[in-house]
Amino acid sequence: MLVGSAMNAAAAPVSLMGTIVRWQYPKASINHAKGSDAATIDAEGNRTVPSTVFEANMTTEASVAQVIQYYHEMLTRNPKNDEKVGIQPDKGRSVLFRDESKGRPFELHVILVNSETTSTTLIVSRGADEEQTQITWKQYSRYPISSNAKTPAAPAEASNADGK
Repeated sequence: MLVGSAMNAAAAPVSLMGTIVRWQYPKASINHAKGSDAATIDAEGNRTVPSTVFEANMTTEASVAQVIQYYHEMLTRNPKNDEKVGIQPDKGRSVLFRDESKGRPFELHVILVNSETTSTTLIVSRGADEEQTQITWKQYSRYPISSNAKTPAAPAEASNADGK
C-alpha cells in the first residue's frame, strides 16, 4: 500500500487532453486518445508509485521532415519550450531522435524524451503512397509520493470526480 499521495498540492491536475495538446503537432487531427493507470509494480507485484500512461494517434498533411523539424525546435531547451512540455527548467532530460527509414518503402522516425518522472515516445511515419503523416504519441508518467499532496484523479475518473 502506498503511504502519502501522488502529487504536490500546488501542481496542476493531470488530464489526458491537457497533456496531449502540449505535444500535438500544429493543426494535426487527434484520431484516438486514451489514458490509464500504468500499474508501476515491483518484482513482487506490489505498486511502487502512482503512475499513468497516455497515448494518442494524430495525422497531418505536413511532411515527415516538417514534423521532425517542429519537434527538434520544440524540444530545444529554453524556458518557453520547457513550460510547453511540462518539464522544470532546472531538471535534466534526454532527447533522442532516430531515423529508421533506410531501406524501407516508408519513412519512420522515433523520438524519445526522458525526464525524472516521464518517458515520452513519438513515432512519426508515412508510406510512399500515403497522403498523411502519422504521429503516434505515448507518455508514461510517475508521480512522486509526498506526505503533503493530493492524489490526481485517474484519467477515466477525472470527468466523474464529483460523484455525479
